[in-house]
Amino acid sequence: MKINIYKHATLFILAFIICLAAVTTSRILSPTALVQAGDAFLAWLPLSAMLSIILLFGRRSILPIVVAFALINHWLMDLSLREAVLLLFCQIAPVLLACALVRWRLGSRWRYAFPDKYMGVRIFWLGFFAPAGIKLSMYLANEWFDYPVSLSNFSDPTSVIYNIIDLQSLICAVLIFTPLFYYPLRMLVNPHYARTFWRRSIIPIFSLRKRIFTVSWLLALSFILIVLCSPIEAKYIAGYLVPIVFILFMVAVREFTPPLIALSWGIAAWFLVAYNRNFLHGVGTDYSLAFVLSVLIAVTICILYTAHIYHRSEWLRRVWKSQALTDPLTGLPNLRALEQHLEQHPHVVVCCLHLQNLEFLSRHYGMMMRVHCKRSIARDLQPLMLAHEKLFRLPGSELLLVLDGQEPEARLQHMVDYLNSRKIFWHNTPIEIEFGASWGVIEGAGENLHHTLGQLSWLSGQASTTQRVLALTQSIDRVTDQTTGQVLMLNSVKRALEEGGLVLYAQPVRRADGSGYHEILTRLQCDGEIVTPDRFIPVISRFNLSPRFDMLVVETLLRWLRAHPVPCDGARFSVNLMPMTLMQKASATELIALFTRYGVSPQCVIIEITEEQAFSHAEATLHNIQQLRDFGFKIAIDDFGTGYANFERLKRLHADIIKIDGTFVKDIERDPLDAMIVQAICTLAKAKSLTVVAEFVETQAQRELLLELGVEYLQGYLLGKPQPLGD
Repeated sequence: MKINIYKHATLFILAFIICLAAVTTSRILSPTALVQAGDAFLAWLPLSAMLSIILLFGRRSILPIVVAFALINHWLMDLSLREAVLLLFCQIAPVLLACALVRWRLGSRWRYAFPDKYMGVRIFWLGFFAPAGIKLSMYLANEWFDYPVSLSNFSDPTSVIYNIIDLQSLICAVLIFTPLFYYPLRMLVNPHYARTFWRRSIIPIFSLRKRIFTVSWLLALSFILIVLCSPIEAKYIAGYLVPIVFILFMVAVREFTPPLIALSWGIAAWFLVAYNRNFLHGVGTDYSLAFVLSVLIAVTICILYTAHIYHRSEWLRRVWKSQALTDPLTGLPNLRALEQHLEQHPHVVVCCLHLQNLEFLSRHYGMMMRVHCKRSIARDLQPLMLAHEKLFRLPGSELLLVLDGQEPEARLQHMVDYLNSRKIFWHNTPIEIEFGASWGVIEGAGENLHHTLGQLSWLSGQASTTQRVLALTQSIDRVTDQTTGQVLMLNSVKRALEEGGLVLYAQPVRRADGSGYHEILTRLQCDGEIVTPDRFIPVISRFNLSPRFDMLVVETLLRWLRAHPVPCDGARFSVNLMPMTLMQKASATELIALFTRYGVSPQCVIIEITEEQAFSHAEATLHNIQQLRDFGFKIAIDDFGTGYANFERLKRLHADIIKIDGTFVKDIERDPLDAMIVQAICTLAKAKSLTVVAEFVETQAQRELLLELGVEYLQGYLLGKPQPLGD
């Protein structure tokens, strides 16, 4: 409690001292002019001082202002208590009311960013409403009470034009001269703001780019003010030089900040109206003076609004530019930002960081998982990068680093090892991502940039399989050949899909008694050449052609089945669906529609999916699998045991068939552990009523051992090689 009292007392004393000094000084500095009716205020500056102190201290300034104005009125005027109270009310109450209305309109931060923000509200309520309130209250007080002659300047109703001039002097005080008190007082109260003002408003205008303009502008303004304020009278000085002052400030709007514009305009305007022999040359009547003050007020509003609008547009331009150069989800600079960076920093090392499995995982966990991973990686890499080095986002599964230090390959390998040693968690689930990287020197942002980035992308993908770093400079010929080969293969695949170049092969899947079905395997026929899956499947996956490819395979098989009908007591064929196919919401619906159109029973075909799809948490994948089961398809899990599958997941698996991957079969005769794994899978599968198929069976010994362990179906070269479906 003591601390609060001390704080409030300190603020009161500080505000009171500042108010007393500012109001006293402002009375002395208030400019006047001699016209027909006598002396007239061109600006009543105590109003400027009062408003500045309110903007600085807020509601804590009310009592100091009341006390300070009461003391000053007592020193300067011989008033009775009633007259003193009434005068004090007329001077202060309208201003406080206007401030309260502004706070009501703008909220608790109404005093901040003066005069740059909320221009319309502040100009209306503080610049026009408060002066009008002061003048109206003075007029009403003069009507209802007998004021002494010394106050007639405030309240004389005999001359309408004089009252207009009096009102204009109050408006000028608020709009033009408030910054003249506000900024120096704020710097006095808060030295940190003085440093901020110097850093933001003064230093930029004396930068190398603006120095010539600033010095020339100051010299021109100083020369004009000296001529206008000199005691030498010339008939045409005001007519020709005063408009140049206005033009100078309109030009300065592009280079100066709004606070500096407001402060410098207040200083220049004070010299014009205080030493007004030439500024008011030829102004000999009340009407002429009212016109000049109206022009001054209008020019002030134009200058303030122009400064606000220009700097607002510049701020928006910077924001839009930043948004154009930044990925909105990850917050990282994008490819456009990389191009600009390379234009400014040629001869840098560009590194491509590849995130293996990110594309597949994002299909299961959603796009925000991809965003979260890239954010986490960027955060982890920041301590390993120098201050001027940057990280950029690329579409897909890559990030780009621009390094400028020594030994980029060693540093990049350290980054890759560091990332591979850490785990990224998504909703408390660890994400298994393997990292690889490539690097190369890029000379600026020329037309070959995108081609080089494509080469770096391919090379980093190769590096991620071994979690190492490859240099583009050492592999440029190989990379060019590989990327060109991929483009040619993509064109061949697209042409084969468009022209019906699918060739279906079938490989037998047999029980011990010889019964069973065939698995459909696909080849592509391009330009008379048969292309094997190891060449075209990576291209189909990479360029998102999986759904189209799978639907064509199924439709080709259905046409063959319709042309070769037989009684369908059990499955005749199994067909693989690629991971991306089941990620499409309408995949199951399209498959069911194809079987319905061709009149083929779903019991004739087994749908094979990967174990990643079987254990996926993706809503679309799970919905499609369930929809296929409900229609009557049997679901087989291909390559079981090599990736995500484990016994806990097998326990809750909803499928009909599991196919044990060949890695557990090829060495089963020599490795007892493989035999134990196969037997354990068979035991649990039988408990779940699942059928077990073993792949890659090539010897008679493997066949006998697998049947002994409980495998029901066998597939491999021992049972038969893939043959064209027509054979």
